[in-house]
Amino acid sequence: MDYQRVKIGEAKHMICGLDLSPDQNVLAISSMQSFPFYLYDWRKKEKLNEFNVGNWYAGSSIRYSGSGKYILLNQLYYLDFAPNKDREVNFELIDAHSGKRLKRFENVHSVDLTYDEKYVVALSGEEVSFYNIISGKKEKSFTVADASNSVAFSPDGKFIAVSHKLYEKDAKNIAQLQRDKKSLKSALKYKQQISIFDSENLTKLYTVNELYDIIYKLKFSKDGKSLLVLHIPHAKMQNIPSSRQTYLNVINMETASPRRRGFTSRADYEPDFKMSHDGKLLGIVSKSDRFLEIHVYDFESGKMLYRFQQSYRLFEKNEGGMFAVDSRISFVFTPDNQSIIMTMGNHLIEWDFTKKTEK
Repeated sequence: MDYQRVKIGEAKHMICGLDLSPDQNVLAISSMQSFPFYLYDWRKKEKLNEFNVGNWYAGSSIRYSGSGKYILLNQLYYLDFAPNKDREVNFELIDAHSGKRLKRFENVHSVDLTYDEKYVVALSGEEVSFYNIISGKKEKSFTVADASNSVAFSPDGKFIAVSHKLYEKDAKNIAQLQRDKKSLKSALKYKQQISIFDSENLTKLYTVNELYDIIYKLKFSKDGKSLLVLHIPHAKMQNIPSSRQTYLNVINMETASPRRRGFTSRADYEPDFKMSHDGKLLGIVSKSDRFLEIHVYDFESGKMLYRFQQSYRLFEKNEGGMFAVDSRISFVFTPDNQSIIMTMGNHLIEWDFTKKTEK
């Protein structure tokens, strides 16, 4: 078998969020329906601690800060996709060791942490605000006209990426739109762009020369050389109306230009995506006609290397296993870059994608 099931204590409800601590020893695990948040030794398969945080019915996605001192919780909803509208969600910043809530953000578009762990940065409306994590006070801010759903801080602390609607003055300089007034009108209504700002003086450096659909998440790679862009077409722009298509594209930060190779997902929800620790692989959640899947790609070539499909057969001989075809998958790569740990119902699945299974 290329996988094994792991039960997390007495968890009786769906697990929905995973992240691995920067020292690669501890899994942070969130669950649905206001049940505990766990810290878990994934090697020894032992629960280390649990907190009563978040308390959101559909649970939360989670992310460790740079050194692992803090954990950022992002509220999830059972229906998390609203075409035509900017997404407003809730966030909580907690102490990773005590579970104490340090800061709560309600109805904001996006929240990120600076890698020096000095600030938590929130995008609300058109304002990007810096809050001192220790004092909780806002120290500085800047505005981005027509900002949309995402802000991201580069690992070296030099750059801030912010998504925003396409500006008409910029659209008129794009050759493909200059020639077609109908395309120009459609782009102004449905397309977005990304601008990069200097984090020191908060001035705009440039706008990436590329059009995107509705941008829901921006994430820098650990080395800061790539910016990953998760975007989803407006419902009227979907090629297949009955099937939601999500795109994950990459911006080369060294050249300030988009890479032409991208990745796709058919997940019903905003899909989780992560890069392996060595930066060579990219995993993203998708869906077949019946079941959720994880696809693993070679990051440089864009070639799919491995695929894991969750199905009812995984719980055929397991008492107490819970499975829901419409539940989310969250996952992490293990430090050896040879396995993935993923959520499935009230269990975890550890999948060794390098192990060949018997046919």
